[in-house]
Amino acid sequence: MRGVYLASVWLHILAAMTWVGGMLVFVSAVMPYFRRQPEAARAAFLEWFGPRFRTVSWICFAILAVTGTFNLWARGVRLDDFLRPEWRSTAFGHLVIVKLGLVVLAIAVSVAHELTATRRHARLMGRALLVIGVAVVAAAVMMVRAL
Repeated sequence: MRGVYLASVWLHILAAMTWVGGMLVFVSAVMPYFRRQPEAARAAFLEWFGPRFRTVSWICFAILAVTGTFNLWARGVRLDDFLRPEWRSTAFGHLVIVKLGLVVLAIAVSVAHELTATRRHARLMGRALLVIGVAVVAAAVMMVRAL
């Protein structure tokens, strides 16, 4: 069982790295390059890249949901724990709730990002997603260290 748990944690971290790392590379390297390129080149790249990264992001979300659920179960967390105030008041329980809230927010912002019609809104949503993604990682690190 320990090997399955460790594989799940590894896959969870890999999916998080792919999602957050992809956004970091996009914001810090790709877009600064394309800001100096003609508008047509930027638009063509975004039209090509957007659907591909969207697919990767949703696959990462699915992997994170499955592995995160399994990882909590493997650590002894059960659904009824979420209803128990004494569990929620522990550092670990509180951070699980915070992390799950951030994940729900990330999914909502991702959906809004896909539905937005203007470049300005898409840019703001993308930046918000990056901040939320980094916050999810911070919550995860604190969650693991809380035990």
